Amino acid sequence: MSIKQTIKNIVPAPVFSIIRDVPWAIRDFVDRGAQDEVMPPLRLMRDGPRGRGVWTQNGREALHFYRDVLQLDRSAVMLDIGSGMGRKTIPLLSYLDDKARYIGLDIDRDQVRWCSRNISPRNFRFTFIHVDLFNKFYNHSGAIPPSKFVLPFPDNSFDVVSLWSVFTHMYPDDVAHYLAEIGRVLRPGGRLASSYYLINDDSLAALKNGKTDLTLYPGDRYWTNNPNIPEDLTALDEAWLRGAYAAAGLTIETVLRGSWTGAEVDPGLVNMNRQDIVVARTAA
Repeated sequence: MSIKQTIKNIVPAPVFSIIRDVPWAIRDFVDRGAQDEVMPPLRLMRDGPRGRGVWTQNGREALHFYRDVLQLDRSAVMLDIGSGMGRKTIPLLSYLDDKARYIGLDIDRDQVRWCSRNISPRNFRFTFIHVDLFNKFYNHSGAIPPSKFVLPFPDNSFDVVSLWSVFTHMYPDDVAHYLAEIGRVLRPGGRLASSYYLINDDSLAALKNGKTDLTLYPGDRYWTNNPNIPEDLTALDEAWLRGAYAAAGLTIETVLRGSWTGAEVDPGLVNMNRQDIVVARTAA
């Protein structure tokens, strides 16, 4: 287990957040003036690996996935749950056309504020909304339990819904609730793209044989790398998850196995497909 993970498993989440962000704030101060205007400061890159190079690579991979794998329609109406700092959003500014619409939701107020100030002015069809959801690791003072959250949109509103590294921080019953809500807001034939750590015979064998760098502890239909705060990282039982998709009216089309278990992945998705990617569709 890494030193970082050991600290995360011991100290309270708010304290860890401060410890985590301070070195990057110093880097921002030292490197001021070198920052790209459409790239956030390093201290705010809490939604994934930090660094200007990896930020750019994440964007290239996201565009490759949306364009070449998902074959996202340029006029799509899209909901991105957990939009973060926009590392997978900014490439869509030049891809989606003037009929498209993008809405990003996130629990991090600072990240929503940055995206609203730096992405929305480039295209008013890109909107970002803060939702005060409770998550013991990422938003410990959040007012809304995930099990009670209702997506603030009418039925059949979206062509595509995406969640990147969101379900990897949630408990099974909350995931099932979200899937039901997503099934409600997707249009007939709409698609859902989301990432997971899926637990199945192959991934259990990889864990047993040391073929992954994760150390996971079992819970109730989930596994975690942090028993102190399970929302730090959750892996879900694949058989259970498939049942939850079916109950939400979603048919799984594709599962791209992640490199976290040693699976070979598309060279153009090295970072994005570390986790398992599941693509599903509603009935037409």
